[in-house]
Amino acid sequence: MHDRPRMEEALDLLRAELEVGRSTKTELTTRAAWLAFMRFGRQRFATAPTPDSDGLLFQYGTYAFSGRPMFTVDLTRQFDISDDG
Repeated sequence: MHDRPRMEEALDLLRAELEVGRSTKTELTTRAAWLAFMRFGRQRFATAPTPDSDGLLFQYGTYAFSGRPMFTVDLTRQFDISDDG
């Protein structure tokens, strides 16, 4: 596990994935964001050796947060942080 990144490095690694293949003059597309998250999701982190210590969560639906209904997708990575004490 010593060669795996620490959980604290996750945000920086996700940001790096979002920059892969992206031009500074273009906005991030939905497809590019999805592919970046999938690459990020394949990365293994230095987590506890338990089944639920690292999880990918997806939430989607059509919502009208600002008046007009829109399809929304939320992508989340969740780590279990255990207290030794």
